[in-house]
Amino acid sequence: MPDRQLAKTLANGLNLLILLSRQEGDASLDELTRLAGQSKTACFRLLATLKEMNFVEQDAQSKRYRLGAQNISIGASALNSLSLRHVAMPFMEKLRALSDETVNMSVLEGTDIVFVARLEASHIINTRHRIGERLPAHCTCQGKAIMAFSPPEKLERLLGQIDFRAVTEHTLATPQAIKKELALIRRRGIALNAQELEKGLCAVAAPILDYTGYAVASLNIAFPLLRHSQQEAIEDFAPAVAKACQEISRLLGCTRPAPFEPQG
Repeated sequence: MPDRQLAKTLANGLNLLILLSRQEGDASLDELTRLAGQSKTACFRLLATLKEMNFVEQDAQSKRYRLGAQNISIGASALNSLSLRHVAMPFMEKLRALSDETVNMSVLEGTDIVFVARLEASHIINTRHRIGERLPAHCTCQGKAIMAFSPPEKLERLLGQIDFRAVTEHTLATPQAIKKELALIRRRGIALNAQELEKGLCAVAAPILDYTGYAVASLNIAFPLLRHSQQEAIEDFAPAVAKACQEISRLLGCTRPAPFEPQG
């Protein structure tokens, strides 16, 4: 097939996807043929190819067409790689307004978390971490939130690579202790940092999940204990962080975001 004809065929196929995305419900072959301005035979062939690649689904009874799951996968991947900070920023701004404390977004790289977005509190006394900084995942609530909602095989590899050194006397410094904590996080949907990284510093985090149902990042609110107690974080900050991460997860195509179980 000549390059020009191939490009035209590709454009026609993409146009069908755009037309389907604008429909309130399923569309018939006749409707799509009319909207696309193509012959019925050409439209049918394109839809068959798109259906084979899971870009289009066809109802077995009505024979009408709708967008397929492949579109969600590609769209979510684009959001994850290009626009995660952009998607999360409005939620981060609301969390900072609610708490007047520092809000961070982190991703997991190797056995560390990396800060990729940050909104600082207005207080003079503030957490000192910066965008691009790395911290050991096992002694941060961001790292624990991501690990708790990682694929089992990835988690096992990660636990075998972590240097379980105690940063403070509160650090969970064994694989057994971390596994127990991660099981609790999976049930509650929230992770706490109770002075595990630095004495006097606490934080609460929740995972951001993509269309696969696994974590791609986490958000946290970090604060010194001189301004808030750990119990305040559980009661006031945890629900807000969990809700924000659930909403971001849905925007990334996750159909079952991490749960949140209020703690007494």
